Amino acid sequence: MQIYLVLALLFSIGVALFAVQNASRVEITLFFWQLKDISLVVVIFGSALLGALAAGFFGVVKQLKLRKMLKQYRTQAESLDTEVGLLQRKLKDLQGAGQGQQPEETGSQ
Repeated sequence: MQIYLVLALLFSIGVALFAVQNASRVEITLFFWQLKDISLVVVIFGSALLGALAAGFFGVVKQLKLRKMLKQYRTQAESLDTEVGLLQRKLKDLQGAGQGQQPEETGSQ
């Protein structure tokens, strides 16, 4: 977990250095939306922020899906454990009832 924090910090420092070194004014056009004479620093930081938010959102969605699957698997495991216990009791009952009897011969004459 700490390695991710260190890598994120290094990436952030790299983005900050890149942004500061490229502080010129630019024009941004996206479809019908246009920004004139905006600092490239703002564009770089805004893009990095949107990327981080998107990554965080998808990470949260993945975590929620994994938690849901884990809950389903735990429920299924509990159900199977209960079934195993019932089958083991049935097996003991059948073995106890069968000890007093002779094994039946199959009709192989």
